[in-house]
Parts: sequence; structure tokens; C-alpha cells
Amino acid sequence: MAQKVTIKDIAAKTGTSVTSVHRALYGRKGISEDLRAKILTEVEDSNYRMDEAASMLRRGQFHITVLLPKPEGQERFYYRGLWDGICRGTEAIRKNKVKITFVEASRGVNHISEALEHLYDETDESLNGLITICDDDEAKDWIQRFIRRGTKVALVDRGTDVENLCCCMETSSSDMGHLAVNMMEFLIDKNEEGSLILVNGPEHRVSYRTYAMAVQERIAGNHPDMKVIIIDGYAEEAGRKTLKRLLKEENIKGIIASCARATYWVCDEVDKLQLKPPPPIVGTDVFEELQPFFEKGILQASIYQSHCEHGEKALKYLYESLTNPHMEHEEKKLATLSLVMKENYKYFL
Repeated sequence: MAQKVTIKDIAAKTGTSVTSVHRALYGRKGISEDLRAKILTEVEDSNYRMDEAASMLRRGQFHITVLLPKPEGQERFYYRGLWDGICRGTEAIRKNKVKITFVEASRGVNHISEALEHLYDETDESLNGLITICDDDEAKDWIQRFIRRGTKVALVDRGTDVENLCCCMETSSSDMGHLAVNMMEFLIDKNEEGSLILVNGPEHRVSYRTYAMAVQERIAGNHPDMKVIIIDGYAEEAGRKTLKRLLKEENIKGIIASCARATYWVCDEVDKLQLKPPPPIVGTDVFEELQPFFEKGILQASIYQSHCEHGEKALKYLYESLTNPHMEHEEKKLATLSLVMKENYKYFL
């Protein structure tokens, strides 16, 4: 059997140090590009990768941090499932002595950039991997800093494009918007005049801008006379008042909610109004608090974006990337979209 190749062997064959070999493997600064190319050529010609990865795992060298919003308050509807997926993924690699740190951002998704800044200041190059979300320009800037420092980053959730990611587990915001309109067309009278309400997320979030554009484009193409009224789904108190007024003053044909938190409070408000019949609602995601609204027929359908799958697969892929530094990355990994209704919601809880 051939002798196993170690990182020390690579260093000896290239006439350099173990530290330089590490810097070459993980894309870190401190060596010339010529030396980096020389080291990587030797690595490719050897059987180094598997053996060195196993050695690093035995020493418990890999450190991964998961930074996501704390699943409480309005954040609980979506991020509870995402954290569950992360925990399932953790179970699969725990035996390999990888250190995993969980950071719950208590100020929520709209302040994720502040949590990333704090994490960056509190860590250094020893942070090998990071799983987080990125849906605005401020968060994107901090993610790029982590990547330039040598940390492999895996993103979950819909969001903005970032260069040199390990991977991004996501669902297409455009596809979600189109699917929501397609479902709504089955629920409304196409010949009746009226408006459609879109309860959307903040304008500065890339995913919600994309979702709104998809809904408006599809409505403009298929129903040019239908007006789309947009409400901020993150401003619940004001949103409830606006929704209540619109339902009383205008002919609302249907309501689309593009985020989990808005899906909940929209269904709750329509339920309280006791409208007969209530306008059809197409929401986002599936969680236990929606069960009574499915059963009452208030929530006609919801688009499930496989967020549990996002967390589990992102951690698995990041781990594989760390243990095999030369694997080819598939930066965009689309998760499954499912249309959930009263007849099948229980299978998604």
C-alpha cells in the first residue's frame, strides 16, 4: 500500500514551511502567487487531500460558526425551521470533532449586518467556516470581508449575490412570486374587477424586491386592469390597520403574503374580521401557528421554500468543502418549492 502523504511531506517537497502550505490551501495571504501555484501543483499530484483532512479532524481543528436571527417573536415563524435544519446537520458531523458555535442574533434579520460586524471583530483566521444569511448590501460587505480573510461562507435563505461563496442554499424569489400569482388565479374570479394586496418585506431586502417585481410583472401581463397594493409586512401594527381599511373600502380579490411573519398576522386579522366570504390568501411557509387558518379555509395555500433543508444541506456542504479544499463549488443550490394546502399541510409541519 502506498505511503500516506502528509502536509509535512508537501512542505518538504516544495522546500517551504507547513504554514505556507496551509496558506496556499486555504487561499490566505502571506505567500507569493508563484509559491502558491507550486504548492497546489504538488498537492494535486499527490494523495494529500484525504489524509490531511482526516488529520485536521482528529485534532478538532475546524471551527464553524452559525449566525442566524434568534427564533423568537416575529422571527420564530421562519427561523425556527432553519435552526432545526442546522441542528440536524450538526448531528451528522458531531462525531468528527468539528467545533460548531451557534450565535443567535437577538435584533433580528434587519440588523444581521451588525451581528456580522461584531463576529468579525471577535474572531480571526481560525474561524474556518460561517453559515449565515445575506439579503442587503451592508451584510454583503461583511460577508466579503470574511471571505477575503479566508473563512468559507455558506448562505441560507433568499438573498443577494456574493462572490466566492462556498455555497448558497436558496429558493428563487421570482419563482415564488410567479407561483403565488398562478395559485391566486385559480382562486379568484378573473372577470371580476378588483385589486390584489401584496404584503411584502422591506424594500431594502433584495429577495423582497425581486418577489414584488415577479408578482407585478405576472399581474401586468395576465391582468392589466388589476391593481397591486403593497403593504409592509414587517410593520405589523400599521399593516393590520391598512389591511383592515382596504378590506372595508375596496374590492380586494385576494391577498399574497411573501414572508412567514406576514402570513401569520394577515390570516389572524382576516379571521378576526369574520368576512363572508374572506378573500383568498396565498402565504409563505408552513408552521404550527398556521394550522387553524388552514382548517378554517382562511389560508387557501402557502408556498413552502424548504428552509429546514437549507440549514441541513448548507452545513453538510460547508463541512465537505472544509475537508476537501479542492472540491469544485456549486455556489447556487436551489431548494425545492412546494405548494401546501389544507389537504397536505400536516406533512410539512
